[in-house]
Amino acid sequence: MTKIEKIIVIVASIVAIFAFVMVIMKAHDYKVANDEYDSLKQFASETVENTETAEEVNETVPVEAEEKEQKKELATNSNREDFPDLEVDFKSLREKNPDTVGWLYVGSCGISYPIVQGEDNDYYMHHTFEGNANASGAIIMDYRDNKYMKDWNTFIYGHNMKNGSMFGSLKKLLKDETLYDQDPYIYVYLPGYIYRYKIFSYYKDKPDSKMYWTADTLQEYRQYIRDALSLSVRDCNVETSEENNMVTLVTCSGSGEGKMRFFVHGEFIDRYKIQ
Repeated sequence: MTKIEKIIVIVASIVAIFAFVMVIMKAHDYKVANDEYDSLKQFASETVENTETAEEVNETVPVEAEEKEQKKELATNSNREDFPDLEVDFKSLREKNPDTVGWLYVGSCGISYPIVQGEDNDYYMHHTFEGNANASGAIIMDYRDNKYMKDWNTFIYGHNMKNGSMFGSLKKLLKDETLYDQDPYIYVYLPGYIYRYKIFSYYKDKPDSKMYWTADTLQEYRQYIRDALSLSVRDCNVETSEENNMVTLVTCSGSGEGKMRFFVHGEFIDRYKIQ
């Protein structure tokens, strides 16, 4: 073996060892994050205690948030059976992390995680709910959005993890259309309420997609809805209304130069008031 061949073998070996170590480290991060989020599920179950009522929450809503509330009365549904068999202990979650703003549940994709909102979006892209540095990150409400879901469009982000955790399971909607047909809803738990949104559009788009922008006026919101419908990979047969606001879930799709963004839009349908 020549000297050059030996150098090539040594370099290749180093690269292989480095790649192996990176795989081990990533697998460790995945496990640590999964264990943490599994432990948090005790605060969102059918038997949870310390569930806050709407009356308790209203006492803590800032005046500025009340002034931004939509003029139209939000549709309220008193039938608890129309919502998941899940209660959330926000008091305990906020004791662990004051940045807790809600809980996201998407039954069709097996998504059930707390939502945090930081001073920016970057921190929780690289830290878990409990603040541990980890590539899995957290489920994040855009720091510019109203945490009471009163904006025209509320953005919620999560990583597309290869093991299917976080928003890694959202892509199931692309692979199996029957999931949407069976359960087309996104649920956002806020202290005192459960909000229900019906998915009306989902699609892949480029990283600098115009769909990241949010509407400031009714006219802009109407255009956003039209754009979302035109981009959708399927006709969800949902009659959208500019009277209702929406929630948008966003994650990465693919890797390398071909990496895209996956958008899932849900329109507000109704909410359940926790008694």
